[in-house]
Amino acid sequence: MVEAVGIRGLTTLYAPFYDALSKGSRIFIDSDRMAVDPAMEIDDFLQFSLLDGVEISDELLDITEASVRGGWDPELTERTLGWIAKHRQRNQAA
Repeated sequence: MVEAVGIRGLTTLYAPFYDALSKGSRIFIDSDRMAVDPAMEIDDFLQFSLLDGVEISDELLDITEASVRGGWDPELTERTLGWIAKHRQRNQAA
């Protein structure tokens, strides 16, 4: 069973993907960081890593999903779960 790590734990786990994102994508991540909006930061990591072709492991997706389901920004829950599902589809196709 995968356990949620909390929003700060997730931002730490996604940080290594930052350099693999395009410059335009990093601008959005930077904006989220400046606004101190970690839920949106993770949502944007999922969105832009998908668009930029950066693979997110199923293990990290599992941790992210557990964290989202364990308590997340209510306005972002469905959107973030949607990005997770899209990553899983791409991972299965690979």
